[in-house]
Amino acid sequence: MSRGDEPTGPVRETTSTAAPGLLGRVPRDLSRVALVHEDRDITFGDVAALSEDVSSVVQDHHLKRRVVGVPADRSPEFVARIVGVWRAGAVPAILGDWGPERVRGALTATGAAATFGPSSAPAGLELLDTAGNDGVRELHGEDMGGVSHILFTSGTTGGPKGIVVGRMAFEAASLAFLKELPMDESDRVAFLSRPGHDPSLRELIAPWLTGATLVIPDRRTASDPRLMAAWLSEHSITVLQGSPVLLQLMAGSSRLPVDSLRLVCSVGARLTAAALQSTARFAPRAIIANCYGASETPQVLCMHQVPPGEGLTSEDPIPIGRALGHAEVRIVPIDASDGESPEGRLHVEGAACALRYTDGTPLLAPGDDGRRWYDTGDIVRRLPDGSICFLRRADRQVQVNGTRVELDEIEGAAARVAGVVDSLATFVEDGTGVGSVRLTVVRSSTTAVDSDELRAVLRDCLDPAAMPSSIEVRDSSPEDREPAVVAAARNAAQGEDRAATLMEVLHESAQSALGGGRIDPDGGFFEAGFTSMSLMSFVSEVSARLGTEISPVLVFRFPTLNAFADHLRENLDDLT
Repeated sequence: MSRGDEPTGPVRETTSTAAPGLLGRVPRDLSRVALVHEDRDITFGDVAALSEDVSSVVQDHHLKRRVVGVPADRSPEFVARIVGVWRAGAVPAILGDWGPERVRGALTATGAAATFGPSSAPAGLELLDTAGNDGVRELHGEDMGGVSHILFTSGTTGGPKGIVVGRMAFEAASLAFLKELPMDESDRVAFLSRPGHDPSLRELIAPWLTGATLVIPDRRTASDPRLMAAWLSEHSITVLQGSPVLLQLMAGSSRLPVDSLRLVCSVGARLTAAALQSTARFAPRAIIANCYGASETPQVLCMHQVPPGEGLTSEDPIPIGRALGHAEVRIVPIDASDGESPEGRLHVEGAACALRYTDGTPLLAPGDDGRRWYDTGDIVRRLPDGSICFLRRADRQVQVNGTRVELDEIEGAAARVAGVVDSLATFVEDGTGVGSVRLTVVRSSTTAVDSDELRAVLRDCLDPAAMPSSIEVRDSSPEDREPAVVAAARNAAQGEDRAATLMEVLHESAQSALGGGRIDPDGGFFEAGFTSMSLMSFVSEVSARLGTEISPVLVFRFPTLNAFADHLRENLDDLT
């Protein structure tokens, strides 16, 4: 359907009142297309009716100002559930694509009173008997009427870290983003961000705020960058968000540029010059916005815009720009004696931040100016033009393909396995920003725990992005003069894996990325079950074990283990 065509689907009547907050601010024509899913046009009226059904169910169970779990996925049902829970005055706790243990932990952490099942299941609610069923309001004294939603990020204890996002901060950040990067009814926004992450919420609410159309890919397209690139052109997508890794993958797998793109937002991780240059070639007519923020801020906090074509000559580091109009930031020198040093920790004033964590941990701390501030943990530098440049983290937090991961969480999850006496999670990143986690575990002499058992436990309690690309199990020895995990890290840094043959490295790295099973050396990577995320873990692990940087786009040019191995044998010394 062309942009000017009238929708052909039926317009359902609805008596719903306007949703509070963002979704009730902008009048809209109910006959206009709000979503496109699997080539089906879904109007604003259709979504309003679906969300009214959800709202009625929530209201029938008297869940106003209570927490309701909503599994996140790319579907009209997910959009309708978020809107419906908001309409009913309840608080959605947005659940990721996790194992049962992590889901249970997230629901318990919020004191959720109920949860929906998967979108493919019947639309009923499951009432829960979790500890603290009266929710965050009573557990931590929060007025749930002022809460927009609850997101989860990586913590340090082995469980999900819930973030209570206030309605005022969420609305202010969303409107500031759209003021900086306006959209209108002619825009077609791709729903490609990981569902449940901050960027996906911008994609979800864009139609209600601007009249744009949200276009949702099918599951296969969303997991294969080769299909994504063609899908963007086929659906005339104008607005795209993606992690730097995803943008590089799409650019590397596409033979032709996507001329319909006018705005590309790099989100979730550090944007490198290599990723920016690839994106500029992939989207030659687009403004490329380097967006910086965190779930705690929430949404985009700072932004640096690159006009069409200028990204081709960019050099590292790429600035994260200046704070948007809704937020105030400051740089606090690491050493107090530095005075007005341009380098330090980035702090965000409390009005632009989430309310708190679900476990009661304070999110804000009082500053010397009498106001409350959030310490991002990011070390940044103020550039001469006044913009900000990200330098490094001040802790063990890392970004894995656009997802925030605490290495302590991985080690804490490993400690749950009987027989594990010590563990060390490390992060390896190449010059293009592609990185992966490696885990070394020490088991006691009386246990037979192996990497398969560890992987099964970790898969149940970690976000998929936090899954290590490789797990090595070592036996403890009373004769060791240094902790085994320290020795493992030292040996890895010295290139211990070079003793393995190339095909052994490729097979073991592929099996780790996929979670086990044999890989057909002549079968395609995506046919073997790889997604863009697991494929990046595979390439990053191979790079780390071979001691050289391997471009992730090579897996599209050489899409089988044998072809990839042949290329590496011929060009290993020349790879960058």
